[in-house]
Amino acid sequence: MSETGELEVDMLFLGLTRPPMFFGVSYVIVMGYFLVVMLVFIQTNDIFFLFGAPPICHAIAYYPSQKEPLFMELFMIRVQKCNRCKNKLYHGMTNSYDVM
Repeated sequence: MSETGELEVDMLFLGLTRPPMFFGVSYVIVMGYFLVVMLVFIQTNDIFFLFGAPPICHAIAYYPSQKEPLFMELFMIRVQKCNRCKNKLYHGMTNSYDVM
């Protein structure tokens, strides 16, 4: 901690833990939206999806990547590990052990 009470940022640590980026967006996100764009292009045969949709998707993904570069990886881990209760509606949006 510095004398002002704020945490010091080690630039070497940030550089080593940052994911590979493509114009400010993680490669995982870039490959995901290119996959979706190519699938939509194959289905619709509309040239807009080939050239117009990637910049729009990139602009949308740029903001969360600036706040947290690993947000897509963290979201994928959350989806895999923290699944929702399957009978949540039956118990009134609570866990089954909360209902007495």
